[in-house]
Amino acid sequence: MNSPIFTYLSLRYESEEEQNYISGLVNQFEKAKLSESYHLALFAYHLLFMTFVYQTMFKIKKWMPNRFSDALIQSPADKRKKHWESLSTWSFSEFPESSVFELLNLLKACEDKVARCKRIIRYRNSGFGHATGVLISEEEFEKKIEEYDTVALEIHDLTHNELENIFNEFLNALDPELEQTKDDIENYLIVPNRLGGKDLESIASNCLIATDKQKEKVSKILRDDFGVYLE
Repeated sequence: MNSPIFTYLSLRYESEEEQNYISGLVNQFEKAKLSESYHLALFAYHLLFMTFVYQTMFKIKKWMPNRFSDALIQSPADKRKKHWESLSTWSFSEFPESSVFELLNLLKACEDKVARCKRIIRYRNSGFGHATGVLISEEEFEKKIEEYDTVALEIHDLTHNELENIFNEFLNALDPELEQTKDDIENYLIVPNRLGGKDLESIASNCLIATDKQKEKVSKILRDDFGVYLE
């Protein structure tokens, strides 16, 4: 079974407002699902999925600045400047939904995954995303949730190489004479890179490969302070 979209979202947010927005969507999803209002639950889940997409775009901008800059070369200068300087993941909501996914190709050529994302948008537009009177059955709801989770996993897989690079940079910057703490992980890894639970799982997996003392320390912190433990 795929992991739910919540596990891909950032663990730390840029503001209390963003935290409340995410928490509100999660609550709306759970309440609508419980009341069998599946079209409303799916709409909330769609917004959570798009939030994950925008957070991924933020990572691309931070991790691959030159390629990101080149991708925006045809945009008006004021928009390029705005997107480049923005510290908010929400700035990507200004991109047309059907085209923002093209930026995933900066991570790795993935037109097949981009096409799947665009199909999700078309389904939303033709059904539950507008006042069309369309209701969704429980069976269709479960099917679409599975699709969102599958695509989220595929998108996350695209980030693994760059995530490994920033983790190695983090390790190289550590002072071997100092004891590493949860705050180090939060302040220098999670917060600046908008990392989520699945990102930490990927890092924990990295720690299992050719482990050393620094990785052992990080692995222990991930297990004890963040509940991330892999066999």
